[in-house]
Amino acid sequence: MQLTADHAEWGRLDVTLDDLGCGRSWEEIHRVRGVELTCPECGGQVHARLSKLDTRHLYHRTKPPSCSLANESLEHHLLKLELVTCARAAGFRAELEVAAPTGEWRADVMVFRPDGTRLMALEAQLSPITVEDITARTGLYERDGVRVCWFGFRPRPWVGAVPTLLVQAPEERGQGWRVTAGLARLSTRPVSWSPVDAALSDAVSWMLTGRIVPHEPLSSARKVTEEGGWGEWAQGWTRSWNDGWRLWWTSPTYAALDAECAREEAEARRRRKAEEETEARRWAIEEKEKARKKEAKDRAYAAFWSRTGLNQQQWRYFRAIAELFFDLDLVFGAPDSRYGDGRPVYERGGPDGKEWTLVGVACPDPSRLRAWAEDVALLVPSHLDLDTLAGRAWAPFQVYVLNPDTGEMDQERVLPASVRP
Repeated sequence: MQLTADHAEWGRLDVTLDDLGCGRSWEEIHRVRGVELTCPECGGQVHARLSKLDTRHLYHRTKPPSCSLANESLEHHLLKLELVTCARAAGFRAELEVAAPTGEWRADVMVFRPDGTRLMALEAQLSPITVEDITARTGLYERDGVRVCWFGFRPRPWVGAVPTLLVQAPEERGQGWRVTAGLARLSTRPVSWSPVDAALSDAVSWMLTGRIVPHEPLSSARKVTEEGGWGEWAQGWTRSWNDGWRLWWTSPTYAALDAECAREEAEARRRRKAEEETEARRWAIEEKEKARKKEAKDRAYAAFWSRTGLNQQQWRYFRAIAELFFDLDLVFGAPDSRYGDGRPVYERGGPDGKEWTLVGVACPDPSRLRAWAEDVALLVPSHLDLDTLAGRAWAPFQVYVLNPDTGEMDQERVLPASVRP
C-alpha cells in the first residue's frame, strides 16, 4: 500500500488530501481509464483503489521486489498516515514521500514552514537498521538543514541514538495514538528525569512548534548510579532495556535547566578537585616533612650511639638505673640539638600523665653545653664522662653517673676549674 504517485502533467499526487495535492479529485483517478500514474520510487505503473475499510491507496499491478513503497507493511503505512495527519492537524503543510534533489534521502513525511522551506522529516522506522546507518541518514538531513524524528513501535538498537519517539497504535476505536517512550521532564529535588505520557498528535505539534527539542542529558540525573549503565537507568522510565538510549525529547526549559545543573555539578567537581589537590599537596608536604624529620631523627640517633659508644642493651640498663635512682616516672626523648645532642629527660606528671617537666639531659656532647646545663641534671654512663664534663664546666653542674655495665650509681656537683680547691 502506498499513498503517493506521479502524473506526467499533474505532478505529485497525495491520496490523503482531498485535492490530491495538485488540484485534482479522487474521482479523476479512481477507476478512470487512460490515467497513467507511476510510482515515485521505481517508476512502475500504479492504480488507485479503496481498501475494505474505504481507505484510499495506490497499488502496483505487478509488485516489484525492490520497491520499498510497493512492499511497505500495513504497520508502516498506518504510522506514516498518522504522522502526516498529526502534522497537518498542527497547522503545517506536510507531504508524503518527499525526496532530496540529490536522491540521498526520501522522507516518509516532510513538514514545511510557511515560506515553503523544509522544516522537519517524520520517519516511520519499523524495519531493521543499524545504529551506524540511521545515524548517517540523520546526518544527511542535518546537513540539508532538516530536523528529523524517527518513530517506532518497540525498542531497537538504534532507538535513542537519534531523535526518537516510540509510539503505540490505538487498541480500540475512539482511542488515539500514544507516545510510549522518548518524552521526559526534569525534576530538581532531587535532580532526575521522568517520563511524560502524551498523545502522538500533541508530541508532533510540540516538536514542530519548538515546544520540545531533542536533548542529551548533561547532569548526573542521566543515570541512577555511577556503576549503572544507560540501559539500567533508561529502562526505568523509557520502558526500554536499550543501553544506547542517550537522546530524548524535552522542553527547552528543561534542557536549559539540565545544562545549568551540569554547570553547577562541574563547578562542584572543580571545587572538590581543587580541594583534593590542595589536600594532596598538604599531605605531600606533611609526608615530606615527616620523612625529613625521621631522617634527621635517624641521623641524630646514629650520631648519638656512635658518640656515646652505648648499645641498645646498655641503654636499657642506663634508663632502668635512672628510674630507680630518681624514683620518678621518666620519659627519655630523642637526641636533641637544643641540648647538645643529648637526650632530654622528662618527669611525667599531672592527673592524666600528660604534663612533662624537664629534669635532666642524658649523655650530652660536652663540647655543646650551654646555659641549660646549669639548671638540669646531666646523666652520663661513666666517670670518664664525668671528668670530661668537669673539664668543660663554667658553672656548677649536677652530674649523675649511671654505669650500665656495673650498675654503679653516683652523683657529684661539678665546679668550674677556677673555683676548685
